[in-house]
Amino acid sequence: MIQKGENCVGKISLHARMATDGLGLPFKCGGLTVAAQMPCTIISVAPLKGQGMAVGAALKKTVKLTLPTVGKVTTHKDMRALWGGQGQWYILGGDAEILGKTLKGSAAVGDQSDAWAVFSLTGKDANAVMARLTPLDISTMEIGQTARSEFAHMLAVITPIPGGYEIMVLRSFAKTAVQHTIAAMEMLSAQMVLK
Repeated sequence: MIQKGENCVGKISLHARMATDGLGLPFKCGGLTVAAQMPCTIISVAPLKGQGMAVGAALKKTVKLTLPTVGKVTTHKDMRALWGGQGQWYILGGDAEILGKTLKGSAAVGDQSDAWAVFSLTGKDANAVMARLTPLDISTMEIGQTARSEFAHMLAVITPIPGGYEIMVLRSFAKTAVQHTIAAMEMLSAQMVLK
C-alpha cells in the first residue's frame, strides 16, 4: 500500500509480487510484451440513488474529470475514469481522501488499489492473443473505450491503450491471468513459427 507523500514509481508491490511468484514481468515473446501497469490508486465511485449528475458535476469542478458514459474512458492529466458497470466507475490515479470529501453524501467511494492488479499486453499481434482470452469482439474496440468482461474465465476490465490493451483483474487472480496471457502468447508464437 502506498503511504501518503510517497512517489508511486517503484513503490508498487505488484511488480515484486509477480517477480516473486516466478512470473518475471515484463515478459516478451514473438513481438508481444506483457507488463505490470499498476496505477498509483484505483478508486471506485458509485453515486447514490439520484445523485449521478451531482457526482459528475462535483468531480468536474474539483478534479476536472468527467464521468464517462457506458463503455467509455475519460482522462485529465494523470487521472482516468473508467466505466465499470451500471452506476459504477473506477478512477485511476486519483486521491481517495480528496474524492471521499468531494463526494461525501452523494456517492460511495472506496480505495480499491489493493484489490486490483493491472497489466498490459502490447505488440502487433495483441488482438490475436486477446481473441483467445476474452469473448469480446476486441478488434472493434478503440482508444477511449472500456469493457467489463470475462478474461480467461475471470472478471476483468479491458481497455485499449496505444499498441495493445490494459487488463484489470482482481489481485487474487493476477498470477492466473498473467499465466494465461503468457500461454496464449507462446501458442501464437509457436503457430507463427510453424507457418
